[in-house]
Amino acid sequence: MAEAIDQLPAMVAMGFDQQPAPPIGRREYERFRESLLQVFEPVRVRRIVVDHLNAEYEPERFAALVAMMKTPLAKKMTALEMAANTPQAQQEMMRMGNVIMGQAGSERLELVRKLDEAVSATEMAVDIQMMMARATVSNLNRIVPVAQRMTAMQIDQMLAQMRAQTLYPARQYTLLNMVYAYRSVSDDELRAYLELHQTDLGRWSIRLMRGAWMKVSEQVVADLAREVERSFIQSNAL
Repeated sequence: MAEAIDQLPAMVAMGFDQQPAPPIGRREYERFRESLLQVFEPVRVRRIVVDHLNAEYEPERFAALVAMMKTPLAKKMTALEMAANTPQAQQEMMRMGNVIMGQAGSERLELVRKLDEAVSATEMAVDIQMMMARATVSNLNRIVPVAQRMTAMQIDQMLAQMRAQTLYPARQYTLLNMVYAYRSVSDDELRAYLELHQTDLGRWSIRLMRGAWMKVSEQVVADLAREVERSFIQSNAL
């Protein structure tokens, strides 16, 4: 999770820069981009996550979770996951994607599909993307010319359509990433790892992490709204 947090500013910048520029001046556009990246600053996001974990702290469950994560299987799989998410590994994965998926047998593909479902990997990734999209669109909407602003319903419809369009490619990416990350382990090891996440403790840990990201979402939207108010709304009113 710390790895993902450290990557957030780059992910946000890439997503923002790929979108059409809104109907505002270049100076305002750059200022908004700076404000957006500021609220995703890793130290701030990590603090939100830690506060959430502190609020949800249950000594017995947390101790059990740490013990599970320290098992040889979990440590091995976590190391493979982190190794697969370096920039170099991601480049190799995308370059060899068709070959990697073509070499995966039907049983391996079914296992990674079940693991994706168990850990909510795709759903969580899409939720994070939608979190960033809502924060961006909702707050940009406040500083574009009044005649070009979207209604709340239009924003909701746009984001719902965006989510629907994002879900399938996101799931395909998750499956490719899992096939690539776990390519050196046996089906039995992968099945055992899946079973860890299907336990009561595993399901609870997934809910815990999902709750942390939702807290991040809420705080980011609120922080960006305050930054937009301070940097654009109030200054323009003066």
